Amino acid sequence: MSKRFKQVKVQHFASLVQELKIDVLTQEEFVNAVEEIYMAIFRHNTDGDFVTETMPNEEGNWKIHNRTQTNAVAKAIAKGEDWW
Repeated sequence: MSKRFKQVKVQHFASLVQELKIDVLTQEEFVNAVEEIYMAIFRHNTDGDFVTETMPNEEGNWKIHNRTQTNAVAKAIAKGEDWW
């Protein structure tokens, strides 16, 4: 990923966070909203785990992948392919 592309992503993240109405959100709601924005843009959670969006019938919004998996396995999972 190029430096410019990263910079654009960071600027986009910052602009979206600035649009949150902090006077109507609780601290927990604000943290959840920021984490959702972060994962949507950077595809990692705040712990550094790779994440992908879940399917409609799955629980939660994001699927967190195991840290020990290989890059090829993560890409196969992201494409919805069987990797075993």
